[in-house]
Amino acid sequence: MENQADRRQAARKQIEGIMGKGKAIRNMFDLVELYAEQNCPILFEGETGVGKKEIVAYLHSISPRGDKEMVTIDCGTLSESLIEAELFGCKKGAYTGADRDRIGKFEAANGSTLFLDNINCLSLSMQHKFLNVIEDQEFRRVGDNTLIKVDVRIIAAGNEIFKDLIEENRFREDLYYRFVEKIKIPNLTVRQEDMDFFIDKFVKEKAIELGKKGVSIDAEAKKLLKNHSWQGNVRQFENFIHHIVTCVKQVENSKNYIIDEELVKTCLAEELVIEKHKAIFDNDFTMETAKKRAMERALEETDGNVQEAIALLQISNKTYYNLKNND
Repeated sequence: MENQADRRQAARKQIEGIMGKGKAIRNMFDLVELYAEQNCPILFEGETGVGKKEIVAYLHSISPRGDKEMVTIDCGTLSESLIEAELFGCKKGAYTGADRDRIGKFEAANGSTLFLDNINCLSLSMQHKFLNVIEDQEFRRVGDNTLIKVDVRIIAAGNEIFKDLIEENRFREDLYYRFVEKIKIPNLTVRQEDMDFFIDKFVKEKAIELGKKGVSIDAEAKKLLKNHSWQGNVRQFENFIHHIVTCVKQVENSKNYIIDEELVKTCLAEELVIEKHKAIFDNDFTMETAKKRAMERALEETDGNVQEAIALLQISNKTYYNLKNND
């Protein structure tokens, strides 16, 4: 029978296969493992796209509560009028539409872990109610006076800097300090050691997903990807790799696909312009279409200045005029 140590080792290998194992992320995993055995509340802080959900799931899986399903609520998707009932449940007739007694997330998570994602979206009044539940592990359903006692491990996460929120009076300081440990999830900026891992992983996965066998990436293209600043972190990077694997063409007289420097430059130029203008585009491009759209957007960005557009795209004059003549 597999023992706890074996399960933890297997879980660590699995999360490293998802998130990498460079020094920065490895140190964070070590800290997560220190607190996994405990029942104290933990707060994760990390930018959008760094992998908060995956890391919280890892913590739960190696905890003594890991044999029970973790309950999750996204505080950013619910209105102020609905969040209380979602968290604490409600009694029949408590409000219009409450046609039956209903348990909330706290009650559903009894004996397990409750993960509150985007806790920074909670109003101050809801934060106060939540603070009391953390401290007492008891609450009342909306419209009911009966106290309900639970045994719940609280994990929360947010995509803003909590100390800034406290200064802006958007997050309660007493709630912040109720979390025993605040764990910062490192972004891609400090994870250069993992970039080769992510490039190889996502190129392989997207090639399989898109039915393109024999996709590889050359060294110069890799260098461009590693030097770019990925503001959307791992999520943005994965989507970008999806895009370039979609765009890459078969090498002439070959069954292979090679992601080269020119393709990455073209797609990065598009990415920069799209980020600035908040444009949306399909992944369904041919390489030629991708280049043309990149040039169109670069020209818009530079008010029609051809040389500035060429510089933005980091291509030669010859490449630009060849592309223009093919219109």
